[in-house]
Amino acid sequence: MSRQLKILIVEDVPNDAELALRELKRAGIAFDARRVDTAAEYRRELEQFKPELILADFSMPNFDGAEALVIARNHFPDIPFIFVSGSIGEEDAIRAMKQGANDYVMKTNLVRLSAAVERAIQEQRERTARRDVNYALRARELRKSAIF
Repeated sequence: MSRQLKILIVEDVPNDAELALRELKRAGIAFDARRVDTAAEYRRELEQFKPELILADFSMPNFDGAEALVIARNHFPDIPFIFVSGSIGEEDAIRAMKQGANDYVMKTNLVRLSAAVERAIQEQRERTARRDVNYALRARELRKSAIF
């Protein structure tokens, strides 16, 4: 990734957020990141910062990662969403993936984070490209039918 990726981190422990960002930096991913730990901050940053990726802890005292996923999917469905958690169980992880999370990474295995981020961003770009092609094809068909 050549330009800076805008990352919104939903995390109540600043050191945990820093460790995740350090791992991305070590992998050569350039980014601009903001950290939030309340629903109000999260909603504000979604609107103002306009992130291209969301990294969220699953379990926090003031704001639940599952709630962050629901908000993201309802209002910004194209933003890749990855859980970075120390407490997500297998069943919760499967449920989160079914609800639209792109991936999950355990805090004890952050070395996997950069690959998860790159894969999620690539999948998002491919979805966008497919949607743009489908839109262009529909527009072409409409012009064609208007001519005839």
